[in-house]
Amino acid sequence: MAAKCSGNDPSDIDKTELWVSRVNAFSSEYDGVNWSANCVIGPPRVYPRYGDIRGAWAQGVCDSNQFLEVGFEHKLYLEEIHIYETYHAGSVRCVKARGPDKSWVVIWTGKTQDLSKSRIFKPDIVKTKFQTNELRVETDCSTSGTWAEIDAIQIVGRKYDFAMPLPEGTLSDALEKLVNNWKFSDVQFKVEKETFYAHKAIMLVRSDFFDAIFTRDFKEKNSKEPIVFQDISAESFKAMLHFIYTNKIPPNSSCLLLTDLWRVADRFKLNGLQALTVREIASKLDVNNVVDIYMAAIFKLPVIDDLKTVCTDFMRCNMSDVVRTESFMTLHQENVIELIQMMTTKLGL
Repeated sequence: MAAKCSGNDPSDIDKTELWVSRVNAFSSEYDGVNWSANCVIGPPRVYPRYGDIRGAWAQGVCDSNQFLEVGFEHKLYLEEIHIYETYHAGSVRCVKARGPDKSWVVIWTGKTQDLSKSRIFKPDIVKTKFQTNELRVETDCSTSGTWAEIDAIQIVGRKYDFAMPLPEGTLSDALEKLVNNWKFSDVQFKVEKETFYAHKAIMLVRSDFFDAIFTRDFKEKNSKEPIVFQDISAESFKAMLHFIYTNKIPPNSSCLLLTDLWRVADRFKLNGLQALTVREIASKLDVNNVVDIYMAAIFKLPVIDDLKTVCTDFMRCNMSDVVRTESFMTLHQENVIELIQMMTTKLGL
């Protein structure tokens, strides 16, 4: 049977699924046609049905010494085995893989049972350190006292034994260790008397603003002095660094910090961070904080139009509760009038 790629996940790019392509040996079979050993070749014919149904392998002798030896189209480093049992499931007692020296290597063993239903048995195998395309499945029919039928066998594994690249989240976690880390840092920033350490190569590929700064600095004098930024809080600058290295906002960031962070992102041309801050704030809106966040969005320049719209829509939908909050009642009169007009205009009143 043709090999099948397991999925679209990049980490599964080498993962392959194979059905039995040949039967090499067997202990016995009920007959040579309807319940023959060759019935396990290819995908299931009987599953998910349960019963003594034509199309699955049934033993000719019901004892504890039954087995199938099967082969597959390609050799794989085994990760999973799926055994489709369709009558008196639970008879499998041992699974072996053909080793490099042609001997059988036990990769799973366990107790048998008698189940009156079909199932896909996925034993917790020992993942092989060698490639194989042969299995020996040993069964014990004495537990049920009758045939224990197997419809199909599938292996899942990899053709190649190489380490997969780190998932995106793991890479992000690794880069987080470099945030404001002096080790191998080649640039420093001074914000509110606090010094921050960074790495030019990371900064410039993430922001055109820093690309321009470092390119100019290199052409002029390649200064070793810290770059000083005014009118930015140290907390916001640190949060921006966190995003540059990890593509994430620091956990537990307050909504008011996030409004400051949006303006920092605007200054340093980080459009992705701007969008992320608005989305994060929107997820935290409630009747008690929406007025304060709305005022923070419009109080300073540049006005955060996207956030203003989000707050406006939220207040329109929750006007009766918003006007009772302490934040609303302590607003200056002109702000109260503005908000009421804005909410009622949206409502078409």
